[in-house]
Amino acid sequence: MIKTLKLFATLRDLAGVKTIDVPFADGQTVRQLVADIEVACPQLADEIVGSDGELTGQVHILVHGRHIQWLDGLDTTIQESDIVALIPPSAGG
Repeated sequence: MIKTLKLFATLRDLAGVKTIDVPFADGQTVRQLVADIEVACPQLADEIVGSDGELTGQVHILVHGRHIQWLDGLDTTIQESDIVALIPPSAGG
């Protein structure tokens, strides 16, 4: 199965597309999804995960509208019906 991920703001510019499609198995974790993102769109890899394998904080990952930090982090499971969004942090005033 394929999961379509939405990209926003500077991530769209970096990837050159509004969405990316990655292989997906119902019930997989965000960690597995991130590994698939690194293969499908390598230019996003350094933005999402650091050399230590942990999130860099440069990209917020939302699963069905909830930030994964309030769920199970990289171990959050994703279902087929979940919408996954990658959003860069923003600031302004």
